[in-house]
Amino acid sequence: MKKTKVIIGLRVISISDGTQIGVVKDLVLNPQGKSLDFIIIDQPSDYFGAKVVSFTDILGIGEFAITVPHQGVIQDVAQNTEIQNLLKQDIRVIGTKVLTKKGQLIGEVKEIIIDEETGYIASCLFESEGQMQKIEAEKIITLGKELLIIEGESIPQDAVNSKFNDEPISQIENPDLLQNIAENEDGIGTEDFIEKVDAVEELGADFNLFEQRQLQYFISKKVEKDIILDNGDILRAGEYITPEMVTHIKTRSTLMEVTSHLQKN
Repeated sequence: MKKTKVIIGLRVISISDGTQIGVVKDLVLNPQGKSLDFIIIDQPSDYFGAKVVSFTDILGIGEFAITVPHQGVIQDVAQNTEIQNLLKQDIRVIGTKVLTKKGQLIGEVKEIIIDEETGYIASCLFESEGQMQKIEAEKIITLGKELLIIEGESIPQDAVNSKFNDEPISQIENPDLLQNIAENEDGIGTEDFIEKVDAVEELGADFNLFEQRQLQYFISKKVEKDIILDNGDILRAGEYITPEMVTHIKTRSTLMEVTSHLQKN
């Protein structure tokens, strides 16, 4: 089993002449097949000018390199409609939110585990409430652009025995921007602003810990479309989300709508 971060950066070696023909720049996933279908070995600014190798042409994925039979397996994206369609879907999985079939938001995907013998996704690792959790591929219903939808009603019990040490999802990315919002847009001081941020965690038992952190994460972000909040107010497209706006998100349906339409940085 290989993590995607291990595969990216590997040399690609042609065994027919023993030369390096490229380096893995990115991976192309097939959400319907739950598989790794192509590796990108040359990535200009325009994806459709890239060079790729089909997983079916890969002989092996080792610690040092990926081996292929010869240089003739290299394909142009511009001449392959299959990979063009996959690239247009832009399914990355890592960074998407994890949603149960029952509608509970429980985490964020941090890594994908690939079976290097078959190319199929074996499992995904996601952070939930400070711990890394693993969800097996057979429990994954949908690999979406914004959401990974899984079987079950709550957090799986097979937690990986290690704390996730990256920055917490609730960390505010731009404190200076938040201070400007607090003082200039809401007319409140920074201390009052921080109190409102803290108040997000007291929205009630209906939201789990991850969902409360997700609400905090909204602060200082923007959405791509107008969204009606649960108190009837409208969160306008391109408008900074303030702590007060977050307190008007009372239902999971609104939480998910805001999540799905956050502007990308």
